[in-house]
Amino acid sequence: MEMKLNKTKLVPILEMMGYNTINGTDVWKKASDKTDEYVFWGVDFKKNEVFKWVEDHREYDVPEDPVFMELKMLVESSNDQSGEPHADEPIADQSTEDCQEGSTNEENASPTYENSDSPEESSSQVLALIHGYVGNDVLEVFGDTGSGKSKFALTVAKEAMASGKKVFYLDTERNLTETDIAGLKGCEYKYTPVIEEIDSICQKLPAVDVVIVDSIGFPILTSYARLSVKQKGDALLKLIAIFGDLKNWAYKNNGIVVVTNQPESEFNKAPNHVLRPFGDKSQFAAKEIWKTEIMDRKPAYTNIRISAFRSRSVGHRTKIANMKISGSGVEVE
Repeated sequence: MEMKLNKTKLVPILEMMGYNTINGTDVWKKASDKTDEYVFWGVDFKKNEVFKWVEDHREYDVPEDPVFMELKMLVESSNDQSGEPHADEPIADQSTEDCQEGSTNEENASPTYENSDSPEESSSQVLALIHGYVGNDVLEVFGDTGSGKSKFALTVAKEAMASGKKVFYLDTERNLTETDIAGLKGCEYKYTPVIEEIDSICQKLPAVDVVIVDSIGFPILTSYARLSVKQKGDALLKLIAIFGDLKNWAYKNNGIVVVTNQPESEFNKAPNHVLRPFGDKSQFAAKEIWKTEIMDRKPAYTNIRISAFRSRSVGHRTKIANMKISGSGVEVE
């Protein structure tokens, strides 16, 4: 069956990636940055096509073109064959205008989710929030250093354990304090900053309910500048493979994976470039990508906004939750 392009879902992502509409039409395009050729890549919602424009015609299958393949992968990952949401995907009641980049809809558009814990187990508000968006799949949370990514991951782990879930926590940064780690008693916790070890662990994850990887990009970022071009390519491919292993694990174990990450480097980017998670095409393996941003920092507390960066349910920058970090702990609401 022909794939139906979902304009409401795709337009915010296309805007984020630098695509623009042609005079308000249903065609969105991004031109080549090479001034000696007239080439652009586009999505035609009216004709239901993804294409590359070369000189005077459209091409629909250009496997050697990385930009075209990235666009094609984006479209395929954002839509199913019928154009309808997947069975485990919540349906967003939101207009196209609400989904434009820069939307600051303050309503938490989280779909409802009935927690399936047994009567003797307490519920996890954060885990229910995540499950409502991703089901049994991968959530990627990224943001600047100090924006609360590890605190969010730690909160997920603690609430999951408190509700009777089994948790595996892979720490690659050692951002957690001794007190934090002590609070993970009952959770299977491992620390390693070595990418080869991380890769091996992610291929042999235990049969738990929740897997946390904090973070997936840091071990590569710390050595990225010293790698050759080929080694950089190999590192990014390994990152994509790890994401694939995590997605397969979530499917086979009916579990949730929460992965934290850093933004890509600002170096050599245009002033209006929207920084994405580090890892190039690995971002398409996550069902949802959320971004953490510091909104208010005081000596006694830090307020953080968690918003949608790439979502199948709500528009870009729609608020998912607020997180407050203080001496009393972490509150997510």
